Amino acid sequence: MIANLYKYRHGIGLVLLLAALLNGFLRFDGSWKRFFLMVLVQLWFGQAVYNYARGARVAIAPGGMSKDADPEWRAALAGFSLFLYGVVFFLNF
Repeated sequence: MIANLYKYRHGIGLVLLLAALLNGFLRFDGSWKRFFLMVLVQLWFGQAVYNYARGARVAIAPGGMSKDADPEWRAALAGFSLFLYGVVFFLNF
């Protein structure tokens, strides 16, 4: 499973980026502040998932885990980031 994540790491990052932009465009109501807030929050959590997939430091907020940290905790942090990334799709900003 981890090997597949690493193999398709750039595809995963691209899908996360495009999904965040598409969500922003579909929910755009004329407020640029809302648009950029939604996209930036999703990219903030999406980059943590992407960094996990590519084997780099997983970071959210001011903290994070280096690539040498315990793999189970890194996976938990990436999973939590993916969960929060998905939650933003349904939030009303």
